[in-house]
Amino acid sequence: MICVLAGNKQKRPWEVLGLDLFKYKNSWYLLISDYYSRYPEITGLDRLTSAEIINHCKSIFSRHRIPDVVRSDNGSQFDPVKTVEFKDFAKSYGFTHISSSPKFSQSNGLIEAAVKTVKACIKKSRDPYLALMAYRATPLENGFSPSELLMGRRINSTLPVAKTQLQPYSVNKKVLEAKEERRIEDQKMNYDKHHGVKNLDELDPGQNVWITDRRVTGKVLQKTPYPRSYLVQSGRRVYRRNRKHQIPSLDFHPEPEPEDDSDVTGYQHSYADADPGCPPLMSSPQSPKTYPERASSSTEASPDPYVTRSGRTVRPPERLGP
Repeated sequence: MICVLAGNKQKRPWEVLGLDLFKYKNSWYLLISDYYSRYPEITGLDRLTSAEIINHCKSIFSRHRIPDVVRSDNGSQFDPVKTVEFKDFAKSYGFTHISSSPKFSQSNGLIEAAVKTVKACIKKSRDPYLALMAYRATPLENGFSPSELLMGRRINSTLPVAKTQLQPYSVNKKVLEAKEERRIEDQKMNYDKHHGVKNLDELDPGQNVWITDRRVTGKVLQKTPYPRSYLVQSGRRVYRRNRKHQIPSLDFHPEPEPEDDSDVTGYQHSYADADPGCPPLMSSPQSPKTYPERASSSTEASPDPYVTRSGRTVRPPERLGP
């Protein structure tokens, strides 16, 4: 299901921001994009540390304002389990930090799309700053450019524009909100139709589940403060996973994990969604099934059919006798 919880339902500019890191030609960059205006801010990084990222965030916030919410993935620079620097930064500046579930980057899809846009601007232009300026001055689907939505004015670029159009003005919020709501609903409808999406029931603490990307069973510990995100225990390991990656299971038999697995806490930085696995039928060990030889004069009773977890009956092929 396309995530509309973090959609463009903000009431003012620079209220909710998306934050991400990306690499281009052996250099790392920090990208911050406003959910309301989709106005991008980009800066180069000398080091991939929390302190480096925090300093650039402070610089950008001083130009626009401190946001109410900052959304990011679970990179090691933002993970409260591995470091408290970004958590302390959020507390001292008074904004809320929300991280996406591991293996579920689409919950922060706006910033993922912004990364693609900015990479294309850098790659296809001789002067990336002019390319970013052109993007900020280009009207979006709602008819307003990112600069108009963020600053209430058009910016002067290399394209000719009448001086009267550079005067500050107020955006018609009713028209903007109606267009944005229609755009988000259309995107959700098209995505859900294309992917056959259906609503999933919430999980209860203590419920047994199959973790699809890990291909192991687990037990739900609790629901996290973040939407559709749960802490699941499998053996001695605890994972944080989105509801999409958990299938309710009847039986619970913890399976051993490899010792060199780095995703111990479930907050590993990842952009890829692993293909869901198919859980085996969890039952007590049985001896291999044997089927009676085909009788020539009479038909013997066939063994009990094998039923998969989804309820499908597996019928073994009938083989010719010797």
